[in-house]
Amino acid sequence: MKKTSGIISTLFLLIAFSGISSAQCKAKQLVKECKPNIAPYQYDSYALNEIVFDSIKPKVIEVEFTAFAGQQYKLVFSASSFTEDLKLNVYDKNQRSKKRNKIYDSENGIEKHWIFEPAKAGTYYIDYEVPKSANGKKKTGCVVMLIGYKE
Repeated sequence: MKKTSGIISTLFLLIAFSGISSAQCKAKQLVKECKPNIAPYQYDSYALNEIVFDSIKPKVIEVEFTAFAGQQYKLVFSASSFTEDLKLNVYDKNQRSKKRNKIYDSENGIEKHWIFEPAKAGTYYIDYEVPKSANGKKKTGCVVMLIGYKE
């Protein structure tokens, strides 16, 4: 069951992240650097999200993660290829809900590494707050989310 739930989670995330170009990011290198942070959980998979900084306006990119009952999860996020201050927040409901609660706040957007451990089973909404490009020119970077679990 644990492999099946991990595969289902990964497939869902990959669908959410479709259309991403990995040429702008060295995902495998980021995963290798962050894997030690997944301990004592067992590494399952990762998901990649390309971030586009433009000169027009800041934006929020929202992705979902489902934590299944009977397992504990640890999500490790790492960002690279940009100097902008990306913020990461986790909510219990999506952006359209007026009754959403913030569960996790990256607090300091300067950091490029975050860890979140869902407290219970359910769907979590991860918001990447993407600021405008610091120099006014369009550029890309990426965020890698490693997924670890234990029963």
